Amino acid sequence: MIERPTARLIVLDPSDRVLLFRANIGHSVEPERRPNATTFLALPGGGIEPGETPIVAARRELAEETGLTADGELPMVAMRTTAYDWKGRRYRTREHIFFLRVATDRIDDSGWLDGDRRWMSDLGWWTIEALEQTMEIVRPPGLAGLVRDLSLGRLPTEPLVLGRVD
Repeated sequence: MIERPTARLIVLDPSDRVLLFRANIGHSVEPERRPNATTFLALPGGGIEPGETPIVAARRELAEETGLTADGELPMVAMRTTAYDWKGRRYRTREHIFFLRVATDRIDDSGWLDGDRRWMSDLGWWTIEALEQTMEIVRPPGLAGLVRDLSLGRLPTEPLVLGRVD
């Protein structure tokens, strides 16, 4: 199993919308429950490079994927450990999930690499209500409740554990 630590961000705009993209993985995300579901909604972020701290990776990934910058406070609000298969290999990832409120809803995906564009699409803002009501798979599980709490100024005193641990 390949270890892949990641940094992700819950980004809220001035209207309390959360920034998500659609991951297109080309095979079922949940084969046992939803064999035809080949996409899921995800937070911006990605792998932590050797020598990077999770917070430095979060800032870098945010700039690359959205054009937004996170110069101020960036509290870690959640973590998730999960395992998955990608291109014939098994990975385990520990996601460090940070929170950022931004003053703009302008995003820029021009920093996406060609590889990103093959599996990422539809970067955009979601209302909390739409996130709560969607029938799409959302990663990490439990995101909608956490986003609602964050929008109301309720930050956890220590990072929450989201979703199942594989």
